Amino acid sequence: MSRPGPAQIGHFDPDTIRRGAIACLPLLPSTIIFGAVLGVLASQRGLSLGELLFMSLTVFAGSAQFVSVDLWRETIPAATIIIATAVINMRYILIGASLRPVFRGRPLWVKICGMHMVADENWAVTMTQPNLANPGFLLGGGIFLGVVWATGNIAGYLLGGGIPDPEVYALDFAFTAVFAALTIGMWKGKVDLLPWVAAAIGSIIGHYTLPGTWSILAGAGAGVVTAALTWRPDMDDDSLEAEFAVEGRDAYGAPEGTVNTGKTATFSPEAGK
Repeated sequence: MSRPGPAQIGHFDPDTIRRGAIACLPLLPSTIIFGAVLGVLASQRGLSLGELLFMSLTVFAGSAQFVSVDLWRETIPAATIIIATAVINMRYILIGASLRPVFRGRPLWVKICGMHMVADENWAVTMTQPNLANPGFLLGGGIFLGVVWATGNIAGYLLGGGIPDPEVYALDFAFTAVFAALTIGMWKGKVDLLPWVAAAIGSIIGHYTLPGTWSILAGAGAGVVTAALTWRPDMDDDSLEAEFAVEGRDAYGAPEGTVNTGKTATFSPEAGK
């Protein structure tokens, strides 16, 4: 009697989703605080609680929501709000490109569901993981942050003006501190030095020369261009096994050497060709 093959792992398996949510637990305090601040601002601008929660569900981008709510006045054209939020969210073009190993070879509905739940925070946590083969980790973090964010929205909206200005207690620095800590886990060695330095210089120059949040794109663009110009094949950390796990016809997120058919498969270098 043959032994059963390894357990199948789909696009969004529950265990990976759970691990993604748990990995984002340290972000709970800052997320709920800023969600509450947005709730206070929304109540002052005259939005209903339903409108605020609908925005959080459909937009799910904190900085863009803050700008949208802040511009929520009868004298401000809707086109102005749309353009402002579009500029702020242009960074997601680069974020989406960096997530290619997560979504490579997967159907469109998986990419849409996964990317909709991408926030700066769960993206950063996901990118620190050694294995990016399954998008469930990214989705789990996004779902967790979405629930926490909405909870903060409700609390802040109901409290109204009871939430003090976060800058008084330096709470506005919370997200910056979180990303500074996450950066340590994203460091892969000296090969990252030049792109990181270029990104820092680009951001600083952009901060003093460009309006709004264009400095973010300036820094990211400088880092990406530098990384592309200095890249060598031996710098690529992606293993052939990881490529096989996500590029096989039925191997979406499957463990090494297996495919999603319930049968055991022996991995061979020829399989990845």
